Amino acid sequence: MKDNYKNSRLIKRICICIFLLSSNTHLYSQTTDYNDWKNWEDICYCTMNDSYHPSSIVSADNNLQLLLSLKNGLTRKQIDSLKIPYVRSQLLLLESYHLINKTDGIYKTAIPILDSEQTARLRKQSQFIANEIYPEIEKECRNLVTHLANQNRLNNAYSILFSYVLDGLIWTQLEKDGMVERMDTSGIWSGNYWFLTPRRAVDCGGTNYSTKENFAFKWNWSHSEKVTEGLWNKDIEALFPFAQGKTIPNKEIINEFADYGFFDKDSRLTIPVINEKENNALHSLSLKIIDRLLITFKAKTDFEQLKTSYQFSNHSETAVVFYHEVMFDLMDLLIEKQIIQLPTAFKSPEKATLKDAADLCFIVISK
Repeated sequence: MKDNYKNSRLIKRICICIFLLSSNTHLYSQTTDYNDWKNWEDICYCTMNDSYHPSSIVSADNNLQLLLSLKNGLTRKQIDSLKIPYVRSQLLLLESYHLINKTDGIYKTAIPILDSEQTARLRKQSQFIANEIYPEIEKECRNLVTHLANQNRLNNAYSILFSYVLDGLIWTQLEKDGMVERMDTSGIWSGNYWFLTPRRAVDCGGTNYSTKENFAFKWNWSHSEKVTEGLWNKDIEALFPFAQGKTIPNKEIINEFADYGFFDKDSRLTIPVINEKENNALHSLSLKIIDRLLITFKAKTDFEQLKTSYQFSNHSETAVVFYHEVMFDLMDLLIEKQIIQLPTAFKSPEKATLKDAADLCFIVISK
């Protein structure tokens, strides 16, 4: 998933939206309350390119109601017949943000929106693939967790497996293999954006703060936790010299992050640093997981069937959406098999302190 912070922030953003669904569309079953914002999960694997996040557009006014009504395509006259309040500028905005298409006078939603029945089917398929993958990566995942435990950073296992491995390195390889399209770094947002329902119990994502010096400060977040919110206001770049061990301890910087537990009593950085330029054990262990995961993912997944069944626009979108579900299922299996545990900030957000943020953060020095 991607978002912008200096054009380089990566995020899988899960939001919930409120809307009034017209009964004229006949798109969804009546067993789910689609008027409840909490029933929807929206995910964006994208880069912002200095534009608004697509969720900002969807959540404005009644744009989501329009998107849902246009799922099967309507003319302006047909839209008017639904008695949905809107103005022409809303359609223009949605079209300019690639959220709807207009062809021969017909407006149609351009992003996948899966109702509860479709989501249930998709997740049944993703759970099957995840169960096929898990035995192939279990040993490597255990090795990574053991390594972190030996470094006294066992509590970072969840976030590194999620944000660095399953939702990080994997995308570079999927792009390299031609399974996922590279994002356009110019213009407005680029990538994939979609909706499912119901939302998953653990609504987490990853954020990437990068600089041109190939340093990235990454953190795992959840809508339920609050401990990472203040990081946006911190001098993140000041941590990078510490990651290389090339700076004299700066008390001002150390004090700025003292509440987050980023430094020990000897003023040494405690959060994991993954230096991909060197023979870094965490990096090597992570690559082994990705290599084994991809072999099974590609061999067991029928991408053409998925594309046809859910009317995804192309094979890249199919791979992005389906892999996200497989990824979350793999994280569930790792917890179920007691390989990892949910971070305190996710499991008990009401009890979490700022020091628990250290379990969600790490630094990557890329090649």
